[in-house]
Amino acid sequence: MELWFFERFRGLTAQEIWAMLNLVTPIQETRAYQSIFAEGKAEGKAEGKANTLKRQIKRRFGRLSAEAEQRIDAAPVEQLDVWLNDILDTDSVDSLLGVVPDR
Repeated sequence: MELWFFERFRGLTAQEIWAMLNLVTPIQETRAYQSIFAEGKAEGKAEGKANTLKRQIKRRFGRLSAEAEQRIDAAPVEQLDVWLNDILDTDSVDSLLGVVPDR
């Protein structure tokens, strides 16, 4: 961005351009950046919890159906927390996730 300023404002001195740059709000302080950052952080948190749950299910039960994997991937963080807390107390993936098995 600095190069753009120097190129765009050729008629100004370096000191004048640096003064302009100091008036620009750092991107990390903008609402747009903070919103995008928070959204990415939340998505990363949910993805991490989903991956942990899948890994625990595979270790405990040896398999994970496509339906169960889709259900985990679509779940909100709060639901993932419940499943992560209940993984040690359940006797099957279906009972943990509330999946009704096909008959």
